[in-house]
Amino acid sequence: MAMKLSILGLVFLTGCGTTATITRVNGPTLEADVVGGDAMNVYVEGPSGVNEAIPRSDIKDIDHPGSTAGVLGGVLTAYGALNVGVGLPRCETEGAAFCTGVFLPISIGLPVMIWGIATNVGSRSAANESPTTGQRGSLFVVPTHQFAGRPDTPGVSFGGTF
Repeated sequence: MAMKLSILGLVFLTGCGTTATITRVNGPTLEADVVGGDAMNVYVEGPSGVNEAIPRSDIKDIDHPGSTAGVLGGVLTAYGALNVGVGLPRCETEGAAFCTGVFLPISIGLPVMIWGIATNVGSRSAANESPTTGQRGSLFVVPTHQFAGRPDTPGVSFGGTF
């Protein structure tokens, strides 16, 4: 149980930010949303909400968001899949609490992994598209108070655009 809580804590400590860290050659590091790009510039949303151009020649590196969440979510999903494979045959005899513990890692890891991948891909693709045509992917997760028609079993619903 301590292992599961540690992994869950790591997932929530990843920051889940959506801004890219842009390291510039001759300037300070910038945290901003990448909204577009072309052959000469990368366009970011500035603090005032107006798009600002950063010349590609001034950019040393762009650390796009979502990679840490994608990796940690993937590890938790893999562990959850193994947990389901081992624990599923005993769910019927052990009861609801045991079965909830069997499915908890994969039910947390999979949405975190999907969110991380969608955020990372959205930022990377935005850096190569015009700010007017670039569309960012989004993912939402909504907790529910019932699952499979049973009010005593919590669950989540998720969806998004890509």
